[in-house]
Order: sequence, then structure tokens, then C-alpha cells
Amino acid sequence: MRIGELSERTGVSRRMLRYYEEQELIASRRCANGYRDYPEPCVDRV
Repeated sequence: MRIGELSERTGVSRRMLRYYEEQELIASRRCANGYRDYPEPCVDRV
């Protein structure tokens, strides 16, 4: 799921999600278009 969907599902801002990723608390994959793709377990982790 993209960062916007993760933000909506968790109630955490996009900026905070990027910070969590920077701190290696959550991980994402980069799609060919450069978008972040977060796996489903990130919802529970956040």
C-alpha cells in the first residue's frame, strides 16, 4: 500500500511515517515509479 493509505489506516501523518522509515522502525519497497510500497504488517507495527 502507498504511504497515503497507510496514513489513513493508522491515523499517523505521512511525515511521521517517513520519519519512522528513516529511523528504520518500518520498511518499504520502492516501486519502479519511485513510490513507497508498504507491506500489510506495517499497519500493525505503526
